[in-house]
Amino acid sequence: MKGRKPTLIILAAGASSRMKKSLEALQSEQKNNSSSTIPALSLNPGLSGHKGLIPLDDQGQTAIDLLLDQAHRAGITRVIMIIQPPGTSFKKHFEKSNPVIPENQNAPKTLKDKITEDKITIDFAYQKIPDGREKPLGTADALHQCLEQFPELLNEEFIVCNADNLYSKDAFLALINAPSENALIGYHRRGLNFPLSKIRNFALLVTNQQGCMTQLIEKPDEKITQSLSAQGQDLNVSMNLWKFKGSDIWPSLEQCPMHPERLEKELPAAVKLMITNHDIKLRVIPRNEHVPDLTQASDIGAVKHFLNQESKD
Repeated sequence: MKGRKPTLIILAAGASSRMKKSLEALQSEQKNNSSSTIPALSLNPGLSGHKGLIPLDDQGQTAIDLLLDQAHRAGITRVIMIIQPPGTSFKKHFEKSNPVIPENQNAPKTLKDKITEDKITIDFAYQKIPDGREKPLGTADALHQCLEQFPELLNEEFIVCNADNLYSKDAFLALINAPSENALIGYHRRGLNFPLSKIRNFALLVTNQQGCMTQLIEKPDEKITQSLSAQGQDLNVSMNLWKFKGSDIWPSLEQCPMHPERLEKELPAAVKLMITNHDIKLRVIPRNEHVPDLTQASDIGAVKHFLNQESKD
């Protein structure tokens, strides 16, 4: 994209169910086992709202803070956060960074950046939960509702990512500088410092000779993985760092089917529609680096260790 950098859309409306359940179990274990070697966790680490608000260092920085820092280093200055209304925990978090909050809850808010005098403008989009459901309808529905609330994005390129993954500045830059309007960072499995059992849960990306995605295989078994490797496919996986042109992804968001088991409309399913039914090319940009994430309580210590090591390098 020439000129200004694309808008960053952060998916932050999830219920954080796995994190909350695993954190409750871990805290219960700590209470009942005084000799536990597991580091004690705060009983209130931001989970009243979202796991992206869990403090991760001595300064109280959260995954959201660290994510915005890397995005800003890549030149991104506009962010839209998709949250559940009313989004009190997120708003309180940003009020601490900037005490001057507009009265209009839809008005942009600024986060004082720690690096330069530039500002990051933060807007909120709201993923409303349909009647009869307790949880949001999924990431494709979240992006669909966001584009309804910010229709100017239909004519623009934008980046979409999770709120609980710590993507690097260089990964953002790779998407920003990609000549393709629709792209995805493909992380090689060897660069991810996760147990193999976890890596096997990530969707494998199958590409053609031009480097465009032809298949996205969720939770592939070892037979499929070995077969793709034998065919010369790089074992790149999705960590949900995307770039889209709004008008290209919109029809697939509208048509996205419900997952038969999870009963949610998921962004990877919409992407499959985009490349198969609508013949939109999506380029996979390979990277070989780790992406810390916060899925469950045991990840908190691993992310803190990663950040400590990064600060020493």
